[in-house]
Amino acid sequence: MGLSRRAFAAALTAAPYVRAAGALRAGAATANISPALGASLAGFMTDRAAAEVHDELLVRCAALESGSTRLLLATIDSCMVPRTVLDRARARIARENSVEPACILMSSTHSHSAPPAMHLFQSLPDDKYAGLLEQRLGDAARMAFRRLRPARVGAAAGREPALVFNRRYFMREGSIPADPFGRTTDKVQMNPPAQSANILRPAGPVDPEHALIAAVGEDGRPIWVYGNYALHYAGFNPPDHASADYFGAWARRLEREAGGECAALLSNGCSANVNGIDFTRAMPAGRDYTVIERTAAALAAESLRVLKAIRFSDAAALGGAMEEVELSTRRPSADELAEAVKLVGASPANNHRERRLIYARETVFVAKFPAAVRAPVQGLRIGDAGIGAFPGETFVELGLHVKKASGFRTTLAVSIANDACGYIPTAEAFEAGGYETWRAKTSYLETRAAEKLTSGVVRALARVG
Repeated sequence: MGLSRRAFAAALTAAPYVRAAGALRAGAATANISPALGASLAGFMTDRAAAEVHDELLVRCAALESGSTRLLLATIDSCMVPRTVLDRARARIARENSVEPACILMSSTHSHSAPPAMHLFQSLPDDKYAGLLEQRLGDAARMAFRRLRPARVGAAAGREPALVFNRRYFMREGSIPADPFGRTTDKVQMNPPAQSANILRPAGPVDPEHALIAAVGEDGRPIWVYGNYALHYAGFNPPDHASADYFGAWARRLEREAGGECAALLSNGCSANVNGIDFTRAMPAGRDYTVIERTAAALAAESLRVLKAIRFSDAAALGGAMEEVELSTRRPSADELAEAVKLVGASPANNHRERRLIYARETVFVAKFPAAVRAPVQGLRIGDAGIGAFPGETFVELGLHVKKASGFRTTLAVSIANDACGYIPTAEAFEAGGYETWRAKTSYLETRAAEKLTSGVVRALARVG
């Protein structure tokens, strides 16, 4: 695919170079977080057990240092990781590597073929595995900082529009089934029947931008590449396989092209309402890795093109800012809880198959949530690039807004970062209804959460800009 290793390194070495005062150092490392066979796999409404590890799940870390300022970018091959785990990892990383906590960004790739780090639908977390995630994050960060060496850094953005489709569709009146609570008020349907005559139009936009930040060594070879793309997992792999999905396949392709010790990290953009399927056409066939590999190949080809356009500099301002946003939660009424308990009991099992019972089970657990939560938002600066980070599965509109409001030349909008607050739909999406708005452990924030979190991300970017 694309350039040979030698041609790839030569292209980067020949890229425009902006020499400036100061010095940068960069390092990278990975650590294995693959599960044992038999472990639960999150991502479906029902639980599954891993029978194969198709490709290794990894924590990937990219470290950067300028003067006395250090910064860390980390991706985790997981559906989502809660801040209870990430806050402990952040404290360790900050302590062991002399880095400010606000300059540490940790995000989940959102593979739907990884063990749960928290209670997701009917997949229960394993405390030992959560401890492994915390340990491996700290280990990979420590190795990345230990490997710091002279570097140049730069950023640029390209586009790959052929892979992204808004997965929510306005449908003909009367064609949308009742939701799990028996209501028929939804105006949109997520993932409708393919080629249905009832499909009217997509219910929202997409974001085809593909932005990269990269650090290269004195030999011109990449030390690390940090990418961002607003596409949900690709899927279409066997349900009992553990896999890093297209995020891992993309990373492996870039690392092969780069050679040496490059680490490639792909963060999930604001893609809660975006996937890789055009439901106005026929569905892809089979449950193999063809779709995953095809997606990774197309995106990696654009990545290589973007890398060649980056202007690398040996000096870049680094910075990070975080703040907590207080949000109320959507919890069931007493009558709704009583009805749910009647259906599944006060301590529900995790073996339900009927959607009505699955959401009754969700109601029992959401009823125990606090009335309000505090969610972290973050802004990072690497030279003329900014990174805005959201704490959940963010609708694409939020990322587009952040990029428009940002004053940076290149802006990356990262989702499922520093926490796992479930879906963050827009206020308009709540009015239209659909799966992402149905109250559950995966969708419990107030209807104004998107507005409040977006404002917080924009403020954090302004502080570091």
